[in-house]
Amino acid sequence: MATLVFIDEVLRSQTGAPIPQGIALFRTLKEKGRVLILSKDKARDDIWLKAHKINFVDDLIGLESVTFTDFPEWRLVEYCRGQWHIDMVITSNPELATKLLTVGITTLMFLHPVYITERFRPDSRTGVRAWESISKEIATQQEAFIDDHRLNRDL
Repeated sequence: MATLVFIDEVLRSQTGAPIPQGIALFRTLKEKGRVLILSKDKARDDIWLKAHKINFVDDLIGLESVTFTDFPEWRLVEYCRGQWHIDMVITSNPELATKLLTVGITTLMFLHPVYITERFRPDSRTGVRAWESISKEIATQQEAFIDDHRLNRDL
């Protein structure tokens, strides 16, 4: 059992400040299971974690673990799925969350209104508004669950 947590915008803001609620979430999950932190720059992020007293990290996985791709965050999750049984992914990226939900990975969107990237905000003037596509994907999965004959047992 492992949970993947992206360091950027879950544990750390764009300016490099720690996000207290994200760190509290990490520590809570860490008490009961394995939590893997995903980062863009493993060496730099390891120093940041130590500087902010985030110790006893199960594993810190950097983008150097994956080959060049158009969607490195997704490729990093795929890499981790090949190494461990992944129970949940925590991200602030709605595009990644949509992709994760599409393939059936439990996803927790961490969106702190103070620290979120402006392009991911629903009221953003730039970027894609992915809220509708996420809602549609959840509805699709719920319908598939209801229609799954394996779950409908006649007692």
